[in-house]
Amino acid sequence: MLLKYSHRFIKQKANRVKVFWLYEVPYIFSKYKKTYLFTFLFFTACVALGVVSSIINPDFPREILGDSYVDMTETNIENGDPFNVYKDSTPLGMFMRIVFNNLMVSFHIFASGIFFGVGTIKSLFDNGIMLGTFQYLFFSKGLGLASILVIWIHGTLEINACVIAGTAGLILGTSFLFPGTYTRKESLVRGAKDAAKIIISLIPVFTVAAILESWVTRHTEMPIWLSISILIISLAIIIWYYIYLPWRMHQQNYSVKDGELYKNNVLVENL
Repeated sequence: MLLKYSHRFIKQKANRVKVFWLYEVPYIFSKYKKTYLFTFLFFTACVALGVVSSIINPDFPREILGDSYVDMTETNIENGDPFNVYKDSTPLGMFMRIVFNNLMVSFHIFASGIFFGVGTIKSLFDNGIMLGTFQYLFFSKGLGLASILVIWIHGTLEINACVIAGTAGLILGTSFLFPGTYTRKESLVRGAKDAAKIIISLIPVFTVAAILESWVTRHTEMPIWLSISILIISLAIIIWYYIYLPWRMHQQNYSVKDGELYKNNVLVENL
């Protein structure tokens, strides 16, 4: 009897985990697809602004990235190893530092959304400007393609995860500003829960990005086909999970309530 109960309990827990990762997070994203689109377009505009500002003002990269970083990068370029910054520490130590930093950055982007979304907008603006400036620095040195093939090995997951964290932050902020039919408190609680689940879904994304940056990006001599394959696979994962699955959830009329999956408002019992 005890074994039967234990088996049922384990199965329920396994189903709950399955529903969360394969259905609930995509369902949440399907509800906020317009917020995600806005976040993506705003961040992209900020990246473009960083590029344009760097073109207009040659000193702009130093103002944004700092003299020490620009000087280090220029020294590495002169020494024939422009991406040496990814090789200057042990992989494990680098991994621990990067994954912690990325999670803290994403949490900051998300949590600052509590101030009516203003904090999240500022974080996206700052990070977008920095990315555009950073990328232009390499293009200005004739290393544009090389930088994409190297830096975006981990950057594809990392940058997209930051944008998604921004989406979570705006969900948090707008849930209070635009409560709809709920009270502001109820709407804020609902928005906070949805946003928090999106942030949880980013933990494996940031972890894989940190693994790539620590153990893979440092191999700047890898074949171009391998680098491109990693870029394509990384982008495909983001598109599949955060765009395709939410679209499919909407098209097939799936929904998730209290951790259980419904289709056409009928509980799906066999997963």
